[in-house]
Amino acid sequence: MSVQVSTKSLLPGLQQARALETYWDRVGRVWCDQQLSPWREFTDRQQLALIHDWLPLPAASPFALLKTDLFDEVAHRGVVEGMLRYGLEVTGIDVSPVIVDQAVARNPGLDGVMADVRQLPFAAEQFDAVFSGSTLDHLESSVSITAALEELGRVLKPGGRLILTMDNPENPLIRLRNGPLLGPLLRLGIVPYQVGVTLARGPLLQALREAGFHILTTRALMHCPRVVAVALAWPISHLPGCCQRAYVRLLESWELLARLPSRWQTAHYIAVLAEKA
Repeated sequence: MSVQVSTKSLLPGLQQARALETYWDRVGRVWCDQQLSPWREFTDRQQLALIHDWLPLPAASPFALLKTDLFDEVAHRGVVEGMLRYGLEVTGIDVSPVIVDQAVARNPGLDGVMADVRQLPFAAEQFDAVFSGSTLDHLESSVSITAALEELGRVLKPGGRLILTMDNPENPLIRLRNGPLLGPLLRLGIVPYQVGVTLARGPLLQALREAGFHILTTRALMHCPRVVAVALAWPISHLPGCCQRAYVRLLESWELLARLPSRWQTAHYIAVLAEKA
């Protein structure tokens, strides 16, 4: 619907801000041209399931939701289309103008804003809900994560809900990927773009409480072996649609592991539903 540009930034200087914007512009241009992937279809469905399970049906009055990045809407269909069908008024931000432009072009009804999640160009108590799907785990420090959580709390209405997902460091594969293996995996292209820091469940829930949130529930999310699943998704994306749908159902079957005591060792993401106090 519209594209706005915020000049605000918490980055230490204009040069760093431009470097961040330029990096994600390059990533966005690459992913804009990617073929639709059954892996991305699976991840979109997982995120939409959280929104369906954890957000109340909007009443007759407008229900405003903020999405904290728009990469999913460039890499695949994303979740904005589903949220708009759900009856929500969706505003999405991203540090990359390329990603914002592409997301808005693909999703009529989306308000796209170029902005940094750590300093949002919105009034206090503007949104009824926030969906932050693996955004904060691309920041460079726990200080930045804290700043982002405080900003999300500022723009949420009292009683507003935050749905947040972040990389789960209790999964040993995530610890290796985000730690000693990150450099080689980036060079090999197995990890296709830069990742940042993340927080374990305890510190994350504590940071949310300190930012003024009440924790409602948590969920261990996405249990399939990601490296294998992504590798298989590429050849399967060239097969007929029935094969691709069967592959998505196979990936979804791994979510049965969420019922086991070992779920936090197999989950790729920590999902949290929190409410602004």
